[in-house]
Amino acid sequence: MPQVSFTVGIGVRGPIAPGTYTVGRKQVEVSYPPGINLGFAVLELPKSLSTLFVVSWEDKGGKTSSRLNGKGFERHLPIYDALAAISDLLLAYKLVRIGHADGRGLRTIGIGDTLVYFSAIDGVQAGDLNIGLKNYEGNSAWLGVQSNVDPHGTTAIATPHIGSDSLPLARRYVRCFELLEHGFYSEAFIVAFSVLDDLVQQVLHESLCEKGLVSKTERDELLRGIKENRLKLYLGPILKLACGQDIATMWPASTAALEWLNSTRNRIAHSAEAVDFAAASKAIFACLRVVVALKESGLTTSEIPVELFRHAKITAAWTMEAPTWVPKGDIAESMDFRS
Repeated sequence: MPQVSFTVGIGVRGPIAPGTYTVGRKQVEVSYPPGINLGFAVLELPKSLSTLFVVSWEDKGGKTSSRLNGKGFERHLPIYDALAAISDLLLAYKLVRIGHADGRGLRTIGIGDTLVYFSAIDGVQAGDLNIGLKNYEGNSAWLGVQSNVDPHGTTAIATPHIGSDSLPLARRYVRCFELLEHGFYSEAFIVAFSVLDDLVQQVLHESLCEKGLVSKTERDELLRGIKENRLKLYLGPILKLACGQDIATMWPASTAALEWLNSTRNRIAHSAEAVDFAAASKAIFACLRVVVALKESGLTTSEIPVELFRHAKITAAWTMEAPTWVPKGDIAESMDFRS
């Protein structure tokens, strides 16, 4: 059967002795080279701040090999299997060194921690070469290449938001994407759900008050009394009573999305279920899609940048067997709020 391997440079360093470790069905080789020969150039790695992992395993059934040789988004998915094995190894070290200098900086890792990665099948490169190490001034990793501190003009775009309280809801969902990028998938799911829950309660409080339920204590008792299928009921009959329409009217696919969101959230919270990148991505999209529906219906003034929503669409769409409520194709990639 095919042997798959991923060479992954990570921007995390710990007291892991060089060598090969067994993590489930995978072998994880650890080393600390000064750089990686990419064939066309040598990429220098940050000194004392990086680790090179080679994760390999037998590809039973050839599913991973098939994805790596694919032409669509599926070729980008097997890296998450390699990252999971690396995180498992790092967690073992963190577990025994909490509060110790050796454990400082060790943590779960995700795609946002990769400096470089590429894959091979039976020793022959397959898939894409992915380089995340930035070409900033003073970074000798890219010798002979002209550097630019801010090549895309991000400072000008970010400056109005520095020291301000602009886009408060979007800022909370940025935290979800940060968790997603660094491998904290269950946490990203729970935070996304909680942020939406807060917003929906705010919408209901305002609408119920306008309907004559002016006592906040009474509104709190009403909303907090709902324990089961909370978000589903908030956005269904209660929203319809308070606002004249429910979420299914605004977003017809929401019934299936909220059913999945509620049930998965409950399994994480009450059964210690761990979810993967795909589930967390779909959860963030589902929550943001509800926000968009509420905004377009005039029930909230909370705004999210279209760039953030597009990224949520793409990350959810680029998962295997995505449900029908996840946008696909051109709609997923469009720079707008269509879905």
